[in-house]
Amino acid sequence: MKAVVFSGTGDGRRLCGLLAERGYDVTVCVATEYGASLVSGIRVLAGRLEVSGMCDVIRDCDIVIDATHPYAEQATKNIRQACESEGKKYLRLVREETDCRNCVYVADAAEAAEYLFDKNGDVFVSTGSKELWMFELIGSRVRARVLDTDEVHEKCRNLKIRSILFKMPPFSYEENLKDFSGCRYLVTKDSGKAGGTDEKLRAAKSLGMEIVMIRRPGEGREGYTLEELENKLQGDSNDIDNRGSV
Repeated sequence: MKAVVFSGTGDGRRLCGLLAERGYDVTVCVATEYGASLVSGIRVLAGRLEVSGMCDVIRDCDIVIDATHPYAEQATKNIRQACESEGKKYLRLVREETDCRNCVYVADAAEAAEYLFDKNGDVFVSTGSKELWMFELIGSRVRARVLDTDEVHEKCRNLKIRSILFKMPPFSYEENLKDFSGCRYLVTKDSGKAGGTDEKLRAAKSLGMEIVMIRRPGEGREGYTLEELENKLQGDSNDIDNRGSV
């Protein structure tokens, strides 16, 4: 059987390995060359795809798994649309949500920046480079951590942010303590245990920081955990329902 996995996350790569072990002919699609560099032993297609390109990739496959990041809302919409257009079985790999008590929850980066605009104290932003520009209005108090890739360096080149740390994950509790030190607030996303959220929250709480958590988008929140998919794939893939589909 042929499987196409839209990935870019560590749990997505693990799933690809499991599929290959169980005899699937696997193609993994990732958005960037950096994502492609993390995959070995499996056919990889690198580059961002629109719906038409996704349709071309999945046309001859038997199963499609969306293992994109929990916040990759547009990618999930496009994958679903492509599956519906081609009549393919769609499965969504989801990460369990984090129980963050005493966090301030906001809808998006813009709301986080607005909430912090008139607060006192430095802000550590660990939500990536895509929406970092929204924090420019409080730039003199912002320290950010982003991926250390050429694409991200270029994206951040002209941002009016006081301090930007270019580093590669994963980040330990100890490294988070060092990076967060001196900041009063942490802005983060619920990327789940696989995305290092637990280590971030533990470090922030140890430092007495207030945590501003951007909620996961509604798109793609329903689906299978990695453990559930592992169990399902041990049997007949035809027994897997289209949980998370349109």
